Amino acid sequence: MSGAIDSAARLRRIQACVREGRPIDPEDAVPFGEAIDAFFAGHAPTLDAALGLKAAGPGKADARRGWLISERDKALRELARHVASDLDGADAEGIWDMFEHLEAYAGGEWPEHRTAAVCPHPEGGRALAWTILRGNSGKAPTRRWLADFFG
Repeated sequence: MSGAIDSAARLRRIQACVREGRPIDPEDAVPFGEAIDAFFAGHAPTLDAALGLKAAGPGKADARRGWLISERDKALRELARHVASDLDGADAEGIWDMFEHLEAYAGGEWPEHRTAAVCPHPEGGRALAWTILRGNSGKAPTRRWLADFFG
């Protein structure tokens, strides 16, 4: 799945360059161009397959879902570095701190921001919370889930 996650991340980087009017990095542009060529040459049945975004099989996560989960996991680790000290068990203070932060965002700004294509927050705890909820189907993780994640 990491190939599909890499492909999804590449598309997000290309999209950011296009949105900001910056040149696309050749490390992203070359594989992107090759995938487009492969699709139009008939070497790939779909554009998703050519771009490396197709799910590995029935019931498997596609590149978008895999990328969202990967981004969520990175954001969880980053949030833990900012707000949590003790992450040992569901009753640990750090788990409670993270849980309360995510619950507050889920009940506050999330309903308004959940459909945003890009994070409405430039950085910080709210940006991390947005990324975590987006990668977790819009739900704040439970304390038990957080303890298992960091366990």
